[in-house]
Amino acid sequence: MTHVLVIGAGVSGLIAALRLAESGCRVTMLEASDRVGGRIRTAHVGEAAVELGAEFVHGKPPELLALLEDLGLQRYDIAGTDISFAPDGTLHSHTVAEDDDTGEADPGDPFSLLSRVVEWAAAHPTDDLTFADFVRLHAPHASDVGSATGYVEGFNAADASEISVQSLAVQQRAEDSIEGGTNSHVRGGYGQLPQRLADRLKSAGGTVHLQRTVTEVRWGAAPGGPPMLCVCSNGDTFAADAAVVTLPLGVLQSGSVRFQPEPTDTLHQAGRMRMGQVCRINLVFRRRWWAEIDHPAHDALETLGFLLPEQRLPGRHFNVFWTGFPGTDPVLTAWVGGPSAAAFDHLDDHAVAHIACRDLAQIFGLSYEAVLDELTSHHLHNWQRDPLALGAYSWVPVGAVDASARMAEPVGGALFFAGEHTDTTGHWGTVHGALRSGLRAARQVLAASCPDGEAPA
Repeated sequence: MTHVLVIGAGVSGLIAALRLAESGCRVTMLEASDRVGGRIRTAHVGEAAVELGAEFVHGKPPELLALLEDLGLQRYDIAGTDISFAPDGTLHSHTVAEDDDTGEADPGDPFSLLSRVVEWAAAHPTDDLTFADFVRLHAPHASDVGSATGYVEGFNAADASEISVQSLAVQQRAEDSIEGGTNSHVRGGYGQLPQRLADRLKSAGGTVHLQRTVTEVRWGAAPGGPPMLCVCSNGDTFAADAAVVTLPLGVLQSGSVRFQPEPTDTLHQAGRMRMGQVCRINLVFRRRWWAEIDHPAHDALETLGFLLPEQRLPGRHFNVFWTGFPGTDPVLTAWVGGPSAAAFDHLDDHAVAHIACRDLAQIFGLSYEAVLDELTSHHLHNWQRDPLALGAYSWVPVGAVDASARMAEPVGGALFFAGEHTDTTGHWGTVHGALRSGLRAARQVLAASCPDGEAPA
Protein backbone atom coordinates (compact mmCIF):
# COMPACT_ATOMS: atom_id res chain seq x y z
CA MET A 1 0.00 0.00 0.00
CA THR A 2 1.43 3.37 -1.04
CA HIS A 3 1.68 5.82 1.87
CA VAL A 4 1.29 9.49 0.89
CA LEU A 5 1.82 12.58 3.02
CA VAL A 6 -0.31 15.56 2.06
CA ILE A 7 1.04 18.87 3.33
CA GLY A 8 -1.72 21.45 3.76
CA ALA A 9 -5.45 21.02 4.34
CA GLY A 10 -6.80 23.55 1.88
CA VAL A 11 -9.12 22.42 -0.89
CA SER A 12 -6.29 21.19 -3.12
CA GLY A 13 -4.79 19.07 -0.35
CA LEU A 14 -8.12 17.75 0.87
CA ILE A 15 -9.34 16.63 -2.55
CA ALA A 16 -5.97 15.04 -3.38
CA ALA A 17 -5.97 13.22 -0.06
CA LEU A 18 -9.55 12.04 -0.50
CA ARG A 19 -8.99 10.72 -4.02
CA LEU A 20 -5.84 8.90 -2.91
CA ALA A 21 -7.54 7.37 0.14
CA GLU A 22 -10.49 6.26 -1.98
CA SER A 23 -8.01 4.64 -4.39
CA GLY A 24 -6.50 2.53 -1.63
CA CYS A 25 -3.54 4.64 -0.57
CA ARG A 26 -2.67 5.23 3.05
CA VAL A 27 -2.95 8.99 3.50
CA THR A 28 -1.63 11.22 6.28
CA MET A 29 -2.48 14.91 6.12
CA LEU A 30 -0.36 17.51 7.95
CA GLU A 31 -1.90 20.95 8.53
CA ALA A 32 -0.16 23.77 10.38
CA SER A 33 -3.39 25.52 11.45
CA ASP A 34 -5.92 24.38 14.03
CA ARG A 35 -8.57 24.00 11.29
CA VAL A 36 -8.97 22.77 7.73
CA GLY A 37 -9.81 25.02 4.80
CA GLY A 38 -6.72 27.09 4.07
CA ARG A 39 -7.84 30.35 2.52
CA ILE A 40 -11.48 29.37 2.85
CA ARG A 41 -12.50 30.75 6.23
CA THR A 42 -16.11 31.37 7.28
CA ALA A 43 -17.19 33.21 10.43
CA HIS A 44 -20.77 32.91 11.66
CA VAL A 45 -22.26 36.12 13.02
CA GLY A 46 -25.79 35.45 14.17
CA GLU A 47 -27.51 33.87 11.17
CA ALA A 48 -25.03 35.38 8.69
CA ALA A 49 -22.17 33.39 7.17
CA VAL A 50 -19.35 35.91 6.79
CA GLU A 51 -16.56 34.91 4.41
CA LEU A 52 -13.08 36.04 5.44
CA GLY A 53 -11.36 34.38 2.49
CA ALA A 54 -12.70 32.75 -0.67
CA GLU A 55 -16.36 33.61 -1.13
CA PHE A 56 -17.69 33.11 -4.63
CA VAL A 57 -18.24 30.08 -6.79
CA HIS A 58 -17.02 31.76 -9.97
CA GLY A 59 -18.98 30.66 -13.01
CA LYS A 60 -19.95 27.03 -13.47
CA PRO A 61 -16.80 24.94 -13.03
CA PRO A 62 -18.00 21.35 -13.49
CA GLU A 63 -15.66 19.72 -10.95
CA LEU A 64 -16.62 22.13 -8.18
CA LEU A 65 -20.35 22.03 -8.90
CA ALA A 66 -20.31 18.23 -8.95
CA LEU A 67 -18.40 18.14 -5.67
CA LEU A 68 -20.77 20.54 -3.94
CA GLU A 69 -23.72 18.44 -5.05
CA ASP A 70 -22.01 15.23 -3.96
CA LEU A 71 -21.36 16.71 -0.51
CA GLY A 72 -24.96 17.89 -0.20
CA LEU A 73 -24.10 21.61 -0.28
CA GLN A 74 -26.53 24.01 -1.90
CA ARG A 75 -25.66 27.25 -3.60
CA TYR A 76 -27.61 30.23 -4.87
CA ASP A 77 -26.86 32.66 -7.66
CA ILE A 78 -25.80 36.19 -6.87
CA ALA A 79 -28.28 38.31 -8.79
CA GLY A 80 -28.12 41.83 -7.40
CA THR A 81 -28.06 45.12 -9.29
CA ASP A 82 -24.62 46.52 -10.05
CA ILE A 83 -24.53 50.22 -9.24
CA SER A 84 -21.86 52.77 -10.16
CA PHE A 85 -20.98 55.71 -7.96
CA ALA A 86 -19.53 58.95 -9.29
CA PRO A 87 -17.26 61.50 -7.58
CA ASP A 88 -20.20 63.95 -7.41
CA GLY A 89 -22.20 61.44 -5.35
CA THR A 90 -24.62 60.27 -8.03
CA LEU A 91 -25.52 56.60 -8.32
CA HIS A 92 -26.87 54.74 -11.32
CA SER A 93 -27.21 51.17 -12.53
CA HIS A 94 -23.90 50.05 -13.95
CA THR A 95 -23.77 49.76 -17.74
CA VAL A 96 -21.00 49.61 -20.30
CA ALA A 97 -20.28 53.15 -21.43
CA GLU A 98 -20.44 54.05 -25.11
CA ASP A 99 -17.92 56.03 -27.06
CA ASP A 100 -19.49 59.35 -28.06
CA ASP A 101 -17.97 59.25 -31.55
CA THR A 102 -18.61 55.67 -32.62
CA GLY A 103 -21.50 54.45 -30.50
CA GLU A 104 -19.43 51.36 -29.73
CA ALA A 105 -18.37 50.09 -26.34
CA ASP A 106 -15.82 52.38 -24.70
CA PRO A 107 -12.35 50.88 -25.21
CA GLY A 108 -11.57 51.88 -21.63
CA ASP A 109 -14.27 49.59 -20.30
CA PRO A 110 -12.47 46.69 -18.53
CA PHE A 111 -14.22 43.96 -20.50
CA SER A 112 -13.68 45.69 -23.82
CA LEU A 113 -9.98 46.00 -23.07
CA LEU A 114 -9.78 42.39 -21.90
CA SER A 115 -11.33 41.29 -25.19
CA ARG A 116 -8.62 43.20 -27.00
CA VAL A 117 -6.03 41.55 -24.75
CA VAL A 118 -7.29 38.13 -25.82
CA GLU A 119 -7.13 39.12 -29.49
CA TRP A 120 -3.60 40.52 -29.13
CA ALA A 121 -2.36 37.45 -27.26
CA ALA A 122 -3.74 35.13 -29.94
CA ALA A 123 -1.99 37.16 -32.64
CA HIS A 124 1.31 37.29 -30.70
CA PRO A 125 1.61 33.86 -29.02
CA THR A 126 5.35 34.17 -28.36
CA ASP A 127 5.26 37.75 -27.08
CA ASP A 128 4.20 39.17 -23.75
CA LEU A 129 3.58 42.58 -22.25
CA THR A 130 2.57 43.95 -18.90
CA PHE A 131 -1.01 45.18 -18.83
CA ALA A 132 0.24 48.73 -18.27
CA ASP A 133 2.40 48.55 -21.40
CA PHE A 134 -0.44 47.00 -23.38
CA VAL A 135 -2.72 49.89 -22.48
CA ARG A 136 -0.03 52.44 -23.28
CA LEU A 137 0.75 50.90 -26.68
CA HIS A 138 -2.61 49.57 -27.82
CA ALA A 139 -5.29 51.65 -26.10
CA PRO A 140 -3.98 55.21 -26.22
CA HIS A 141 -7.43 56.71 -26.73
CA ALA A 142 -9.29 54.79 -24.06
CA SER A 143 -11.39 57.27 -22.15
CA ASP A 144 -11.14 55.49 -18.84
CA VAL A 145 -7.99 53.40 -18.73
CA GLY A 146 -7.95 53.98 -14.98
CA SER A 147 -11.10 51.89 -14.57
CA ALA A 148 -9.64 49.06 -16.60
CA THR A 149 -6.42 49.17 -14.61
CA GLY A 150 -8.38 49.26 -11.38
CA TYR A 151 -10.40 46.25 -12.45
CA VAL A 152 -7.34 44.20 -13.42
CA GLU A 153 -5.53 45.09 -10.20
CA GLY A 154 -8.57 44.65 -7.97
CA PHE A 155 -9.79 41.36 -9.43
CA ASN A 156 -6.34 39.78 -9.72
CA ALA A 157 -4.82 41.39 -6.61
CA ALA A 158 -2.01 42.27 -8.99
CA ASP A 159 0.20 45.14 -10.13
CA ALA A 160 -0.75 46.34 -13.63
CA SER A 161 2.86 47.30 -14.26
CA GLU A 162 3.89 43.63 -13.84
CA ILE A 163 0.94 41.33 -14.63
CA SER A 164 1.26 39.37 -17.87
CA VAL A 165 -1.07 40.09 -20.78
CA GLN A 166 -0.67 36.48 -21.93
CA SER A 167 -1.83 35.29 -18.50
CA LEU A 168 -4.83 37.63 -18.62
CA ALA A 169 -5.75 36.18 -22.00
CA VAL A 170 -5.44 32.62 -20.70
CA GLN A 171 -7.53 33.58 -17.69
CA GLN A 172 -10.20 35.29 -19.77
CA ARG A 173 -10.56 32.30 -22.09
CA ALA A 174 -10.76 30.03 -19.04
CA GLU A 175 -13.50 32.18 -17.50
CA ASP A 176 -15.45 32.25 -20.75
CA SER A 177 -15.37 28.43 -20.84
CA ILE A 178 -17.23 28.21 -17.49
CA GLU A 179 -19.55 31.22 -17.82
CA GLY A 180 -17.29 33.14 -15.48
CA GLY A 181 -19.48 36.23 -15.51
CA THR A 182 -21.85 34.59 -13.04
CA ASN A 183 -21.25 34.11 -9.32
CA SER A 184 -22.92 32.08 -6.62
CA HIS A 185 -22.66 31.51 -2.87
CA VAL A 186 -22.60 28.30 -0.90
CA ARG A 187 -25.66 28.45 1.31
CA GLY A 188 -24.54 28.49 4.92
CA GLY A 189 -20.93 29.36 4.12
CA TYR A 190 -18.02 28.11 2.02
CA GLY A 191 -16.33 26.68 5.13
CA GLN A 192 -18.63 23.67 4.95
CA LEU A 193 -16.80 22.46 1.81
CA PRO A 194 -13.39 21.75 3.40
CA GLN A 195 -14.99 20.44 6.59
CA ARG A 196 -17.09 17.90 4.71
CA LEU A 197 -14.09 16.89 2.61
CA ALA A 198 -12.12 16.31 5.81
CA ASP A 199 -14.96 14.26 7.30
CA ARG A 200 -15.15 12.14 4.17
CA LEU A 201 -11.37 11.72 4.14
CA LYS A 202 -11.46 10.34 7.67
CA SER A 203 -14.29 8.00 6.70
CA ALA A 204 -12.11 6.75 3.83
CA GLY A 205 -9.33 5.89 6.26
CA GLY A 206 -7.21 9.03 5.98
CA THR A 207 -5.61 10.67 9.00
CA VAL A 208 -5.65 14.43 9.57
CA HIS A 209 -3.11 15.98 11.95
CA LEU A 210 -3.80 19.64 12.80
CA GLN A 211 -1.23 22.02 14.28
CA ARG A 212 1.62 20.19 12.60
CA THR A 213 3.84 22.79 10.96
CA VAL A 214 6.14 21.09 8.49
CA THR A 215 9.61 22.65 8.54
CA GLU A 216 11.57 20.10 6.54
CA VAL A 217 10.86 17.64 3.74
CA ARG A 218 13.52 15.00 3.17
CA TRP A 219 13.07 12.87 0.13
CA GLY A 220 15.04 10.72 -2.27
CA ALA A 221 17.15 7.61 -1.87
CA ALA A 222 18.58 8.18 1.60
CA PRO A 223 20.61 5.11 2.66
CA GLY A 224 18.58 3.06 5.10
CA GLY A 225 15.83 5.67 5.33
CA PRO A 226 12.30 6.05 4.03
CA PRO A 227 11.66 7.59 0.58
CA MET A 228 9.91 10.54 2.24
CA LEU A 229 10.24 12.12 5.68
CA CYS A 230 8.52 15.26 6.94
CA VAL A 231 9.78 16.98 10.07
CA CYS A 232 7.43 19.25 12.04
CA SER A 233 8.27 22.18 14.29
CA ASN A 234 7.15 20.25 17.38
CA GLY A 235 9.63 17.47 16.63
CA ASP A 236 7.14 14.99 15.15
CA THR A 237 8.30 13.11 12.07
CA PHE A 238 6.21 11.34 9.46
CA ALA A 239 7.61 8.82 6.98
CA ALA A 240 5.95 7.84 3.70
CA ASP A 241 6.53 6.94 0.07
CA ALA A 242 5.57 10.27 -1.48
CA ALA A 243 4.27 13.74 -0.62
CA VAL A 244 1.74 16.12 -2.13
CA VAL A 245 2.84 19.65 -1.23
CA THR A 246 0.02 22.20 -1.25
CA LEU A 247 1.74 25.07 0.54
CA PRO A 248 0.46 28.47 -0.65
CA LEU A 249 2.74 30.22 -3.10
CA GLY A 250 3.81 32.82 -0.53
CA VAL A 251 4.87 30.15 1.95
CA LEU A 252 6.69 28.20 -0.75
CA GLN A 253 8.56 31.36 -1.74
CA SER A 254 9.45 32.24 1.87
CA GLY A 255 11.71 29.22 2.33
CA SER A 256 10.15 28.42 5.71
CA VAL A 257 9.92 24.78 4.60
CA ARG A 258 13.30 23.28 3.76
CA PHE A 259 13.55 20.59 1.09
CA GLN A 260 16.41 18.08 1.05
CA PRO A 261 17.42 17.78 -1.72
CA GLU A 262 15.99 20.99 -3.09
CA PRO A 263 13.60 20.68 -6.06
CA THR A 264 15.49 23.44 -7.79
CA ASP A 265 13.35 24.01 -10.85
CA THR A 266 10.04 23.85 -8.94
CA LEU A 267 11.18 26.49 -6.47
CA HIS A 268 12.59 28.59 -9.30
CA GLN A 269 9.21 28.51 -11.05
CA ALA A 270 7.49 29.47 -7.80
CA GLY A 271 9.81 32.46 -7.58
CA ARG A 272 8.73 33.61 -11.04
CA MET A 273 5.11 34.03 -9.89
CA ARG A 274 3.65 36.61 -7.50
CA MET A 275 1.35 36.48 -4.48
CA GLY A 276 -1.42 39.05 -4.52
CA GLN A 277 -2.33 41.56 -1.85
CA VAL A 278 -5.89 42.32 -0.73
CA CYS A 279 -7.64 44.26 2.00
CA ARG A 280 -11.17 43.05 2.56
CA ILE A 281 -13.46 43.77 5.49
CA ASN A 282 -17.00 42.57 6.15
CA LEU A 283 -19.29 45.10 7.80
CA VAL A 284 -22.27 43.67 9.67
CA PHE A 285 -25.07 46.19 10.22
CA ARG A 286 -28.29 46.26 12.23
CA ARG A 287 -30.33 46.31 9.02
CA ARG A 288 -29.98 46.67 5.26
CA TRP A 289 -30.04 50.43 5.61
CA TRP A 290 -28.91 51.05 2.00
CA ALA A 291 -32.15 49.44 0.81
CA GLU A 292 -34.25 51.66 3.07
CA ILE A 293 -32.81 55.16 2.79
CA ASP A 294 -34.56 57.94 0.92
CA HIS A 295 -32.41 58.14 -2.22
CA PRO A 296 -33.07 58.78 -5.93
CA ALA A 297 -31.65 55.31 -6.64
CA HIS A 298 -33.85 53.66 -4.01
CA ASP A 299 -35.36 51.03 -6.31
CA ALA A 300 -31.95 49.82 -7.49
CA LEU A 301 -30.51 49.91 -3.98
CA GLU A 302 -33.19 47.52 -2.77
CA THR A 303 -31.47 44.84 -4.88
CA LEU A 304 -27.89 46.13 -4.58
CA GLY A 305 -25.27 43.61 -5.66
CA PHE A 306 -21.94 45.31 -6.46
CA LEU A 307 -21.15 48.96 -5.84
CA LEU A 308 -18.46 50.06 -8.31
CA PRO A 309 -16.63 53.36 -8.93
CA GLU A 310 -16.98 55.22 -12.21
CA GLN A 311 -13.45 56.42 -11.62
CA ARG A 312 -10.72 54.77 -9.63
CA LEU A 313 -10.41 56.44 -6.23
CA PRO A 314 -6.89 57.57 -5.32
CA GLY A 315 -5.47 57.25 -1.83
CA ARG A 316 -6.72 55.10 1.02
CA HIS A 317 -10.21 54.21 -0.21
CA PHE A 318 -12.24 51.11 -0.91
CA ASN A 319 -13.11 50.91 -4.57
CA VAL A 320 -15.63 48.06 -4.48
CA PHE A 321 -18.43 47.01 -2.13
CA TRP A 322 -20.89 44.15 -2.47
CA THR A 323 -23.81 42.41 -0.79
CA GLY A 324 -24.96 38.80 -1.03
CA PHE A 325 -28.28 39.67 -2.67
CA PRO A 326 -30.70 37.93 -3.07
CA GLY A 327 -29.48 36.92 0.38
CA THR A 328 -30.78 39.42 2.91
CA ASP A 329 -28.08 39.36 5.57
CA PRO A 330 -27.25 42.99 6.52
CA VAL A 331 -23.62 42.65 5.43
CA LEU A 332 -21.56 44.83 3.11
CA THR A 333 -18.11 43.66 2.03
CA ALA A 334 -15.49 46.30 1.22
CA TRP A 335 -12.60 45.33 -1.05
CA VAL A 336 -9.39 46.73 -2.48
CA GLY A 337 -6.77 44.64 -4.27
CA GLY A 338 -3.33 45.06 -5.79
CA PRO A 339 -0.88 47.84 -4.91
CA SER A 340 -3.66 50.00 -3.40
CA ALA A 341 -4.13 47.40 -0.66
CA ALA A 342 -0.68 48.15 0.73
CA ALA A 343 -2.01 51.36 2.28
CA PHE A 344 -4.19 49.27 4.62
CA ASP A 345 -1.69 46.58 5.53
CA HIS A 346 -0.53 47.91 8.88
CA LEU A 347 -3.87 49.29 10.07
CA ASP A 348 -5.84 47.44 12.71
CA ASP A 349 -9.36 46.14 12.08
CA HIS A 350 -11.03 49.14 13.70
CA ALA A 351 -9.16 51.66 11.56
CA VAL A 352 -10.03 49.73 8.39
CA ALA A 353 -13.71 49.58 9.39
CA HIS A 354 -13.77 53.33 9.98
CA ILE A 355 -12.34 53.97 6.50
CA ALA A 356 -14.96 51.70 4.93
CA CYS A 357 -17.78 53.47 6.79
CA ARG A 358 -16.41 56.86 5.79
CA ASP A 359 -16.37 55.79 2.15
CA LEU A 360 -19.94 54.50 2.36
CA ALA A 361 -21.09 57.74 3.94
CA GLN A 362 -19.57 59.71 1.09
CA ILE A 363 -21.04 57.42 -1.59
CA PHE A 364 -24.56 57.57 -0.16
CA GLY A 365 -24.51 61.22 0.91
CA LEU A 366 -24.92 60.36 4.59
CA SER A 367 -23.10 61.47 7.69
CA TYR A 368 -20.26 59.28 8.85
CA GLU A 369 -21.97 58.99 12.25
CA ALA A 370 -25.18 57.71 10.65
CA VAL A 371 -23.36 54.84 8.94
CA LEU A 372 -21.25 54.04 11.99
CA ASP A 373 -24.35 53.94 14.17
CA GLU A 374 -25.75 51.10 12.04
CA LEU A 375 -22.57 49.01 12.38
CA THR A 376 -22.72 46.11 14.83
CA SER A 377 -19.44 44.30 14.04
CA HIS A 378 -16.65 44.06 11.49
CA HIS A 379 -14.59 41.08 10.42
CA LEU A 380 -11.22 41.03 8.67
CA HIS A 381 -8.45 38.49 8.17
CA ASN A 382 -5.11 39.85 7.00
CA TRP A 383 -3.86 37.14 4.64
CA GLN A 384 -0.64 39.03 3.94
CA ARG A 385 0.37 38.83 7.61
CA ASP A 386 -0.88 35.29 8.09
CA PRO A 387 2.32 33.19 8.18
CA LEU A 388 0.40 30.20 6.80
CA ALA A 389 -0.66 32.13 3.67
CA LEU A 390 1.60 35.19 3.16
CA GLY A 391 -0.80 36.64 0.61
CA ALA A 392 -4.27 36.38 -0.86
CA TYR A 393 -3.82 34.41 -4.10
CA SER A 394 -1.39 34.09 -6.97
CA TRP A 395 -0.99 35.99 -10.23
CA VAL A 396 1.41 35.76 -13.16
CA PRO A 397 3.93 38.49 -14.02
CA VAL A 398 5.10 39.12 -17.57
CA GLY A 399 7.10 36.25 -19.04
CA ALA A 400 5.99 33.64 -16.48
CA VAL A 401 2.84 32.19 -18.04
CA ASP A 402 4.51 28.75 -18.19
CA ALA A 403 5.54 28.69 -14.51
CA SER A 404 2.43 26.96 -13.19
CA ALA A 405 2.68 24.07 -15.64
CA ARG A 406 6.32 23.56 -14.74
CA MET A 407 5.52 23.57 -11.02
CA ALA A 408 2.88 20.95 -11.70
CA GLU A 409 5.47 18.45 -12.98
CA PRO A 410 6.27 15.60 -10.52
CA VAL A 411 9.74 15.65 -9.00
CA GLY A 412 11.59 12.37 -8.80
CA GLY A 413 8.40 10.35 -8.64
CA ALA A 414 8.06 11.38 -5.00
CA LEU A 415 7.19 15.10 -4.76
CA PHE A 416 3.96 16.42 -6.24
CA PHE A 417 2.95 20.06 -6.00
CA ALA A 418 -0.63 21.37 -5.95
CA GLY A 419 -2.50 24.54 -5.04
CA GLU A 420 -4.22 27.27 -7.04
CA HIS A 421 -0.82 28.63 -8.15
CA THR A 422 -0.10 25.32 -9.91
CA ASP A 423 -3.37 25.16 -11.84
CA THR A 424 -2.64 24.64 -15.52
CA THR A 425 -6.06 25.67 -16.86
CA GLY A 426 -5.89 29.43 -16.24
CA HIS A 427 -8.02 29.51 -13.08
CA TRP A 428 -5.39 30.97 -10.77
CA GLY A 429 -6.63 32.34 -7.47
CA THR A 430 -9.88 30.34 -7.39
CA VAL A 431 -11.28 27.46 -5.38
CA HIS A 432 -11.97 25.50 -8.55
CA GLY A 433 -8.38 26.11 -9.67
CA ALA A 434 -7.16 24.67 -6.38
CA LEU A 435 -9.57 21.76 -6.75
CA ARG A 436 -8.34 20.97 -10.25
CA SER A 437 -4.72 21.05 -9.10
CA GLY A 438 -5.44 18.60 -6.28
CA LEU A 439 -7.22 16.20 -8.61
CA ARG A 440 -4.28 16.42 -11.03
CA ALA A 441 -1.75 15.75 -8.26
CA ALA A 442 -3.71 12.69 -7.09
CA ARG A 443 -3.69 11.30 -10.64
CA GLN A 444 0.06 11.86 -10.83
CA VAL A 445 0.69 10.04 -7.55
CA LEU A 446 -1.41 7.07 -8.66
CA ALA A 447 0.34 6.95 -12.03
CA ALA A 448 3.75 6.99 -10.34
CA SER A 449 2.83 4.32 -7.81
CA CYS A 450 1.05 2.12 -10.38
CA PRO A 451 2.98 2.40 -13.64
CA ASP A 452 0.93 -0.45 -15.08
CA GLY A 453 -2.28 1.45 -14.41
CA GLU A 454 -3.55 -0.79 -11.60
CA ALA A 455 -5.01 0.72 -8.45
CA PRO A 456 -2.80 0.47 -5.37
CA ALA A 457 -3.52 -2.32 -2.92
